[in-house]
Amino acid sequence: MHSSKNYGPVLAKVRVGKGKLLDKRKYNAIIYSENFNTAISYLNGTDYWSYLSKFAQTLPSTLEIESALYEYYYDELNKCIKYSPENGKVFLNLLHDLELVSLLENLLCAKYYGIEFEDFQSTLTKKIFLKKVKDRTLYENFSKILDYFLEKALASELRNTLLKPVDDPNLRILEIRQKYWKILLKTVKEKREFQSNLTEIVRRQLLKENILLMTRLRRLGAPANIIRKHIIPFSPTEEEVFEKLLSTQDIKTLSSYIEDLHNIVKEFVESITKYNVEELKTVYDRIIAREAYKVFLAYPFQPDIAYGYMILKRYEIEDVTNMLKAKILDIDIESLKKVLILPIFF
Repeated sequence: MHSSKNYGPVLAKVRVGKGKLLDKRKYNAIIYSENFNTAISYLNGTDYWSYLSKFAQTLPSTLEIESALYEYYYDELNKCIKYSPENGKVFLNLLHDLELVSLLENLLCAKYYGIEFEDFQSTLTKKIFLKKVKDRTLYENFSKILDYFLEKALASELRNTLLKPVDDPNLRILEIRQKYWKILLKTVKEKREFQSNLTEIVRRQLLKENILLMTRLRRLGAPANIIRKHIIPFSPTEEEVFEKLLSTQDIKTLSSYIEDLHNIVKEFVESITKYNVEELKTVYDRIIAREAYKVFLAYPFQPDIAYGYMILKRYEIEDVTNMLKAKILDIDIESLKKVLILPIFF
């Protein structure tokens, strides 16, 4: 294990620890609360409160809740980036840039389908990641977003992609995401000092990304050669599995093959036979969160802690957003529980 002298600042300055994540009791209190005002009151005394207290006496829109919680994520991520040692900072930078990739995807679709600026602006909840750019400027020239990427190699790759005319925004989005995950995978393999810990999180992230991509494209009738073009296997093991899946019409016929797979891959592939594509994202996010939590607990003085912590915090923020939105929209408790990620392993 690396010396705490080198990696202690991540723990000390960011205050990373069990107390930074909501416990199951707090989750349950919010889930079973009678209304929005009661739900939000349970976040008093947590880091969330400074972002949500302004809604304590009102009933905000769901977009207002999302915007406030993205601001919390942005601030927490930037604290981790600021105090993380240089050799681990790149992974946090890429988490930051993943939010911009998502925003870029929304911009591409809005422009391609002729959505009016005012309509686009009204749904923009990640403005915090673009503090200095005006919404209209971004809408008119969305390549401006690349100026805010922290990893310049990724920004450069995407700039070349954006210069090409858009024939199909969905294919362009696949290309953008592929470039992101390729750079993350390349970085993980170059940073050998993190291969035993952080790598396991990234491996699961890539399994999720590839299988969801494959499942959705197959449902749309995309041929295997198109799907294969956009898959990014973590290793030859995953590549072999993806080839097997692509060559099979009905995955349920692969039960004996799935049974012999390595546990990590098996858990992901087996889920395809048990859940529909809409449920798979939550199922896979829970698997990733479980691994991030193990890294989070086991390596308290390494930069891996910051990546594992921010993965968990991003999921927790997604959960809190869904819990509060459920109270605003009067969504029933059982439906809410199906989309929550973190309580499953606490």
